Amino acid sequence: MSWKLARLDEIAKAFPDAKLQGTDIRINLVEGSYELPSTQKLDALTFAFNASAKGFIEGYDAPADVDAAGVIGTVGGGEGASLAPPLVFGAERAWLKYAVEARVKADLGVELPYVSLEGSGDVRVLLADYHLHTQQEQARQALARSALKLRLPLLPESIAQLKVNDAMSFQARGTLKATVTLSWSDVFTTNMRALTELLSASTLVALKTEVGATLSATLALTDDYVVIFSRPEDGRVRVQVKKTVAREAGGAAGFKVGVGVADPEALALQLNSVLSALLATPVEQFEGLLDKLAAHSISPDEQKVLHLVLDRLGLEDLEANPEALRQKWNERKEKFNTQLTEAVTQKVEAGFTYEYMRTRETTTLLSAVCTDEQAKALHRLLLVGNLAGAIQQIQQDGITLEQCLLQDLTRRTQAWGFTLKLGKWEIGGSDSKELKEVVQRNSLEKNAPRRISFLGVRSYKGTLLKPYSFWTTDFKADMAEFRPEPTVADFDFGLYMLLRGESRKLDEKELRNAVDEAIVWRVLDDADEEEVIRQIRELAGDGPLETRVELKFGNGTMRDIFEHAGTPVAEEVFARALARALPWYSVPCRDRPAIRESVYAPLWKGYLEQNWSAAKAAKAAASLLTKEPLAGHFAYVEGQLGAGELTFAEVIQKNDGTIGKWRDLCKGLEDLHNGNKRLPSVIRESFKQLAPMWGNSFHLKASGAFFLGMAMRKAGGLAAVERTFTVVTPKGTQLVFTKSRS
Repeated sequence: MSWKLARLDEIAKAFPDAKLQGTDIRINLVEGSYELPSTQKLDALTFAFNASAKGFIEGYDAPADVDAAGVIGTVGGGEGASLAPPLVFGAERAWLKYAVEARVKADLGVELPYVSLEGSGDVRVLLADYHLHTQQEQARQALARSALKLRLPLLPESIAQLKVNDAMSFQARGTLKATVTLSWSDVFTTNMRALTELLSASTLVALKTEVGATLSATLALTDDYVVIFSRPEDGRVRVQVKKTVAREAGGAAGFKVGVGVADPEALALQLNSVLSALLATPVEQFEGLLDKLAAHSISPDEQKVLHLVLDRLGLEDLEANPEALRQKWNERKEKFNTQLTEAVTQKVEAGFTYEYMRTRETTTLLSAVCTDEQAKALHRLLLVGNLAGAIQQIQQDGITLEQCLLQDLTRRTQAWGFTLKLGKWEIGGSDSKELKEVVQRNSLEKNAPRRISFLGVRSYKGTLLKPYSFWTTDFKADMAEFRPEPTVADFDFGLYMLLRGESRKLDEKELRNAVDEAIVWRVLDDADEEEVIRQIRELAGDGPLETRVELKFGNGTMRDIFEHAGTPVAEEVFARALARALPWYSVPCRDRPAIRESVYAPLWKGYLEQNWSAAKAAKAAASLLTKEPLAGHFAYVEGQLGAGELTFAEVIQKNDGTIGKWRDLCKGLEDLHNGNKRLPSVIRESFKQLAPMWGNSFHLKASGAFFLGMAMRKAGGLAAVERTFTVVTPKGTQLVFTKSRS
């Protein structure tokens, strides 16, 4: 079954009387100018055609002719993996594209995989057939040769009719369903705040997981996409699914992501582990103590254990009322379960949304090369949006997979930042700085509303010094909605910071430095240091470790920091942050971040106000610290520039330009606040001012402490910031530390 043009002679008159080369062909097919089957059944879906269906013919012979569906293009036009489009310009090639719309409905009780592009609720899909010609062929002759019998992409048997460098496509707004596998360790390094908020304030939590432990989640992506079948060579078919732009603006435009847990049993098992970590005792033991309390059979020692757990939960007042305590615990346990489920789904949803918003139009979601028979099996799955089934079929049949965005996500085991696969930003070399901007449109109409996303990455990888070190800052700005004229006010901002280190052997100094960094960034408190070191040694022995300290600031916190970056309080906070970030030493004035902040903040404030040279800074330090009881002999060391002890003055000397980078940072933050009504280009310029402060570990540590200090000033304080300290052993055991905050 196929479709064909009816009044071919009349249509031909609208074609130029010239070669296809250099011609501009765009002809709308009027009612009655084509013949279509009345209906076509595909499983539980019925595709209907009528005389008023929209249709058109377009010609392509050079890169200036842009195919909105991305079926025709140039080599290197693919996003990310540089995949070429199915049909490539060159070698005297030209194409005629025949397209027509169909309406679709589902059988009673079957969920329709497509959504409406307009308020009327009419669900329409676009079918297109691409026929190869030569550029020297006369346009009207080309029409007569290819228009008599057109292929219908709805039919799997149409695949066999494809000739080399021909294609057909099916474009719709619909929901693609897939399964994503992620590591539990990734969930907990970015979602602990949601779990710890159910504990008393200032409660230390240590969650042990295995890096290899995974969880499956279902992903439902609603967007405009196109399914393409093309023939690269005899006997082979290329099957692709691509993002595409909506054919016209509508209320449904813009993608949506839905996530569910695919493996409830794995979630239930993990819940028990998480609860035990939050309680600092096995769940079964705690609930047994509740039973003994209710039966009045609890011993004094057991009473002490129970009291400690209730104190962590903030339920100590109910200890005298066992019935009310049990009820409250059951409620809290159910809330834990809900929070854990949300932590999983939010990780997938936020990570995939972040990644997807930064993919270009016509990005390839799936590309595979197979036989005709294999293509037929994929045809039925993809036309109903079953991307998960198609991926499974590809794996089952051993089909050559060229690209799969969803499968790429599952390959990443270290999901840092806002994304599921930020690892791709670990650009080769020791130092990198990049700002990526992606503009998406919600229709093909002229001046269509736009949605813009920025990702600014500043990172450094050091391999010459030991321990191995890596740090990065992920600055994001993106829009939730399409806007005709976007301004800075339309963006949500976020900031992610990472300090990562690796050691060949568990060295005391390296370990204390890593824990000190976690305290500088307020993941832990000074008082937690010995307990955290004890747990790490118990887990790792004397083996090598990987450590990661991570921060994540949301839009509300960032907006508040923008607003107050230029105030005197910001300089005061930054001086204290610089003091906290000073290198750790085993002397009383340098071995605790809180002590460093108290002792050295006045010196850093003097530096920021007067821009001291290193020599003057050494004199100022010696003078001030002579009066500081905690400094002792180190006051003399601080006055000796060049002693190699990374004194206050030497830190200024080795991190040249701190004051200038601080002023640029403030200017960049202020511009983001004052530029609310300005164009998004302000964000690009601001990133240039922010990035220098993130170029080395000391400045990054100090700026992280600064952002935290500013966050502490507003309601919610540290509770609004994700903060984790992660330790990973060579055997793949991971320990995640965090602290509940009010």
